[in-house]
Parts: sequence; C-alpha cells; structure tokens
Amino acid sequence: MILVAGAGGSVGSALIAALEGSSAPDGSPRAIRAFVRREFDALRLRDRGIEAVTGDAVTGRGLDTAMRGVRTLVYLVDTLDRSGDAVSNDLEAVQNTLIAARAAGVQRVVYLGHIAAADGTFSQHLVARWATELAVRQSGLGWVVLRAPIILGPGGTLFESMRRIVARSPVVPLWRWRRTEVEPVALSDVVEALCISIDTPEWLDRTFDISGSTRTTFGALVRAWGRASGAHRLYLPLPGWGERLGEQLAWSLARLPRRETRLLLETLRERQVCPDPSRRFPLDRRPLDLDAAIAEAIQRRAHS
Repeated sequence: MILVAGAGGSVGSALIAALEGSSAPDGSPRAIRAFVRREFDALRLRDRGIEAVTGDAVTGRGLDTAMRGVRTLVYLVDTLDRSGDAVSNDLEAVQNTLIAARAAGVQRVVYLGHIAAADGTFSQHLVARWATELAVRQSGLGWVVLRAPIILGPGGTLFESMRRIVARSPVVPLWRWRRTEVEPVALSDVVEALCISIDTPEWLDRTFDISGSTRTTFGALVRAWGRASGAHRLYLPLPGWGERLGEQLAWSLARLPRRETRLLLETLRERQVCPDPSRRFPLDRRPLDLDAAIAEAIQRRAHS
C-alpha cells in the first residue's frame, strides 16, 4: 500500500493520477490511499475509486487510520496556509506523521522538499522544509529525499501567482528576485521522480535534486511565461524584494491566500539551482527544458 500524504495539492493530485491504474514492479495492481485535509477532496478521490482518508497532520487526526497496511509513505504535506510559526507547524506535522508511520510498520518515506532548503535562510518556509527533511532522515525509517525548485504546473501557489498576474495586469512588477537564479522543473518530471523513488530499493537513504535542464532567472521565467501565453506586457524592474506588495497584488489580482503567497515569495531570495551535478536525480531521460516545461504547464492548465 502506498499512502500519498498531501494528496490534495498540485503535486499530490498529479502523483495520484500517475499511480492510478499503474502496476507495481512485480506486475500486481498498486494499492493507493490518499491522505487529505478536506472532505471535498476525499469525495472526489473516492468517486474515482481511490481510497481516501481525511485528517490533519498537525493535530494527528486521522493518521493512524491512514497508515494501516502502508509500506511506502509519500510525504507532500506543508502547512503554508496555517497561522502561527511556519517551522513549528511543519515540524509538528512531520513528527506526528512519522510516529504513526513507525507504529504501522511503514518501510519507506519519500519526501519532496525544496532545493534551497537550509537552516540559515531568511525564508521561514525554507527553514521549515529543511527541518522537515532532517526529521525524515532521522526517523529510523528508510527514506528518499527529493529537493525541487519552483515546479511549473497548475495549482501551485507561486506558479499561479506568476500566471494570474501576467494574465490580468498590463504592468508586471519585477522586484529584486528577478535576478535570482532558478532551474524550473516540469510537474511531469517531479511526478516521474517520485514514482521511481517509490520502487527503487537501492536509492534508500539518499538525497537527490530534481530540477529542470534550463538555468535562468526568475525574471526571465516570468517573461518567458508571458511570451508563451501570448500576453504582451510591460515588465517593470523595481528595487527591493516586494514581498508585502507582492502579497497584496497576488490577493487583489489572483485571489491567492496572502500568508501562503508571502512565505513563497520569500523563497525567491535564495538561488534555486542544483549545486552539485552528482546529486541530480537520474531520470531515464533529460529533464524538460524551460520552453517544454512551460508548454506542458499550458497544456495541463487547458485540460484542468
């Protein structure tokens, strides 16, 4: 049994779709269970024949039920939308989940973190991702850690902020983060890496960076998205990081949650690139480049 915790998010939804109907390495049908916070998400999954458990990792509600019979846990939970300290919330969630996993005899945890996660950054979200990664690695369970930069695919808050502001504003502000180096990764590449990590025994207790094959800047990424989506915009370079104003703009134009948007905008102060080629995830093919990843995101958006 594979449990996808955080199955209501953009990556979780795509992973469930990829696993649905697929076979395990021995040819047997996969048993999949989703752990989600909202009953609406659970109802939609059950309507497709997928077992779903509702609960809350921060409080621990529903975790014991979700873990029954599980051999592999894919941990995609974050607590960006919760009030309070971001690091404490993420740690509470992962510790509760790992306690339930050990009690249920889970054998492997696959965790998707952030490529810029570290303990000394300005971004509380990146500190929280680093703390979560440490908790997984010190859990006593078998683990695989994947670290990704910005993921190009519909549903993610940072991606949606970029997409909606470019779509709805004739003037697009580019703050100091326009110079931040990034290696944007396609959602399909992330999902493929997660699927491989579920099945490959020799990758236990290893950390990989899953990033795209194009190194660019976030400002260039915003402009590339505008060109590909056919939006002719004026891009206005501005001083400062603009997190507070960016939060307000994302709310006003994109109707995205303020706190979540601000926490993610703060991550753009850090380079989001693979620092060591030997740590790149060994996909069976070259990761999609920027143009192909954007084209895929546009196609996914059209079919969502």
